[in-house]
Amino acid sequence: MALSPDGRTFAIGSGKGDIHLWDRVTGVHKTALIGRTDGIFSVSFSPDGRTIASASGDSTR
Repeated sequence: MALSPDGRTFAIGSGKGDIHLWDRVTGVHKTALIGRTDGIFSVSFSPDGRTIASASGDSTR
């Protein structure tokens, strides 16, 4: 799980390879980022909050 630099959004990586973005204040699900084929080990926001990096066992970049 990672919190965005502005504190408004948190990202959670799933065991299925998706990253889900949630509004921290309201708890509303914003979107899902789909593309990995294996579980997500970790997620991180860039300092400006515009990019999310993830680590997975699926050997993709």
